[in-house]
Formats: sequence, structure tokens, C-alpha cells
Amino acid sequence: MKKDRKNNRLLLISIKPHYAKKIFKGEKTVELRKSAPRYASKGSYLLIYVTSPVKELWGVCKIENIIKDKPHILWDNIGERTGISKQEFHEYYKEKNNAYGLELKDVKNLLKNSIKLDNLKNMIPGFMPPQTYAYINKNLISNSKLSELLL
Repeated sequence: MKKDRKNNRLLLISIKPHYAKKIFKGEKTVELRKSAPRYASKGSYLLIYVTSPVKELWGVCKIENIIKDKPHILWDNIGERTGISKQEFHEYYKEKNNAYGLELKDVKNLLKNSIKLDNLKNMIPGFMPPQTYAYINKNLISNSKLSELLL
């Protein structure tokens, strides 16, 4: 039962515009987080919402892997794939014992057909951009253009 609930949820993350651009250019293949998503795993879909001033859903991808490690070890292993400098990385994790990296694959770019915040709110009842993570029930988007991306 728990697995069914997990498979019925889409992970939504908020990303600053300059990092989102790097993801879609292939310069950033690992998204860093201070905590791991609870209801996502290898093969889960990830919706990429771009924060202000853009305020749009720009794409979708799959999670290849979720890596957890000490910050310095994570940097040594995947730092060049994070799209940030070593200084930015260490500033981000300065008071953390664990660091998480979401390895991204199959990135689909919606830039030409991005979905604006107002449209997301119309498509998904109660939609609010997350600070870090949010989950969307797949059933809520089954008749929207979002569902086409997940096929």
C-alpha cells in the first residue's frame, strides 16, 4: 500500500532560474538538497518549477539516483555535476552533516510550452510553489498537458 501511494505522487521542486537553465543545458545533472524527498526514489518523476521572477513549470525529468553523504564526500564525488562552485557548495551545506544529490536523467524541456503559475493553480487545485519539495497526486493532472509529459 505504501508503495502505491509513493508511485501515485509526483515530486515537485522549486529551482532558481539560473540553476534551472543549467539543468536544461545539461550543465547541471545533480540537484542539491539539504534533505531527501520522502516519497521519491530511482525512476520517480520530478517536476521542475522555476522560482520568481519566472514563476513557471519548465520541465520534467526522472530521478536516476538519490545520493546521501557527508558534504565534503558528496562534493568530491559529484561536485563537477552540480552546476555550482565549491565555495557555493560549502556555503550551502555549512551547518549540515549530510548532503543530498538528486541525479537527474531524461530531462524534458517545456520552455516553449512552459506552464505559468496561474495555469498551474487552475490545473491543480490548491497548487502552491514549494519552498523545497511538494508532492502532486498524479490523479489531479490526469487530464492536463502535464500528464502527456509523463508518458
